[in-house]
Amino acid sequence: MTPSHRDPRAGSPEGGDGVDPGIHADSDAGKVQFGLKWTALSMVLFRFARLGTTIVLARILTKPDFGLVTMAMAFIMAFQALRDIGFGPAFVQRKDLDAEEEQTFTSTMFWVVGAINVVMFLVGYAMAPYAATYFDKLDGLAPILQGVFCLLLIEALSTVPTAILQKRLEFGMIATGEMVGIVLHTVLSIALALLGFGAWSIVLGTLGSRLAQTLLVVRMSGWRPTRTFSAHAAKELFGFGRYLWGNSLLGASSKVVDKMVVGKILGDTALGYYGNAYNLCTTASKPIFSIILRVTFPALSRIQDDAPAIRRAILTAITSVSLVTVPLSFGLSAVATDFVTVVYGPSWAPMGPIVQILAAYGIVASVGSITSPILMATGRVRNLFYYSLLGQALMVALFLWFGRYDAVGIACGLLGATFSAELFAFCFAMRSIGLPLRQGAAPIARSLAAATIMYAAVLVTERTLATLTPLQRLPISVLVGILTYAAATFLLNRRAAQTSLKGVKGVLLSKGRLA
Repeated sequence: MTPSHRDPRAGSPEGGDGVDPGIHADSDAGKVQFGLKWTALSMVLFRFARLGTTIVLARILTKPDFGLVTMAMAFIMAFQALRDIGFGPAFVQRKDLDAEEEQTFTSTMFWVVGAINVVMFLVGYAMAPYAATYFDKLDGLAPILQGVFCLLLIEALSTVPTAILQKRLEFGMIATGEMVGIVLHTVLSIALALLGFGAWSIVLGTLGSRLAQTLLVVRMSGWRPTRTFSAHAAKELFGFGRYLWGNSLLGASSKVVDKMVVGKILGDTALGYYGNAYNLCTTASKPIFSIILRVTFPALSRIQDDAPAIRRAILTAITSVSLVTVPLSFGLSAVATDFVTVVYGPSWAPMGPIVQILAAYGIVASVGSITSPILMATGRVRNLFYYSLLGQALMVALFLWFGRYDAVGIACGLLGATFSAELFAFCFAMRSIGLPLRQGAAPIARSLAAATIMYAAVLVTERTLATLTPLQRLPISVLVGILTYAAATFLLNRRAAQTSLKGVKGVLLSKGRLA
């Protein structure tokens, strides 16, 4: 995402030879390329392993089991937003710390974050029975919640080592820990489900994998806390991080409120449908968000005073994200009914209409993920907070309106609120870096045009083959979609696709350290 120091045009959609083969592995550009490769591999492996695990578990566990876990994860997501109070990104964004200052800042961050996480664990553990009483349609929620809250104790140890590796641009090391955790989660969850642990199979699989991942990251960072605590350092970190903290809280609540509404009003079975539909539709957007935030934010922080370099990097990111997420989401929406029936089983058919709506949410979330690192790296975290606040207000209003309907109505409310808030944030982010809105939106428009042609072709195929079974029709529809999008992209968006492929080649050939 960061242009080479040797050729500032390299890898931009505007020109250049793609990737500079002379980038040294130990340079910032080399570390970013290598980090992109392994972060992308880790995130893609994570999402598809989770999706595969969910598909297997859908044949073993019940829909209420998935409903319980979905609600528990919604609670922990809200609590996790508090875990580092913005200290991690504030530390990464800060420039020119010497070794002594860095140790002071990191030790201070460790003690503050650790204390907050312990307090939150105790509060969460104590409130679990009361939460279970409120969500009375979810039988057995209290012990599941108490188990999931143990994640707070584990992740208290990972915040500082992860921030240190991010600041050093050592993304390959973070990815190594994640990939170990992915494999462990898959093995543990399926094995425990086969042994009859029910919803606990997912909880214990998550706890075990996260513990292993945290221990690896701590070891690879080489960092250990000291007794040092500086009120000045804490105040300085919080000065930058407070708006990020507020933004994280709002972002977490936007991902929690919909599930709580479904769980409270419609019950555990409907929540099982909704939760799995949400996870399926964000299979692409979640890793893209993680990749962009983890790699682009530290990289942009290094060049925060170089506006032309930031514009080139962001335009490249918009182009690459649009080329991937737009067709995936359009395609998933087009084949939603057949996909759910074939992959999850006929009993999960009510998921289909929810997937058709939330597929569009995947596009909005992916493209919107680009705005956060722009505003964070350029120090405009207050604006990021205000746009998140706008999105949350819209979401509450739309949920009150659509909540009278079923889970499909809740999905429509989520999509409408997210789209409105992200549109305002995207426009402001483009203006803040001096990139004309028309130029920033052009890659998205071209991808949308190609994906619309693909969507129409798939719908025609689905209707033409209506007499076939879903199992027979699905692979044909997918093949038609792939070929149509490739042809439409060749005609409408060829240059951007070629540039992105060159960038991918440079990332794949990059070298660096994994441990």
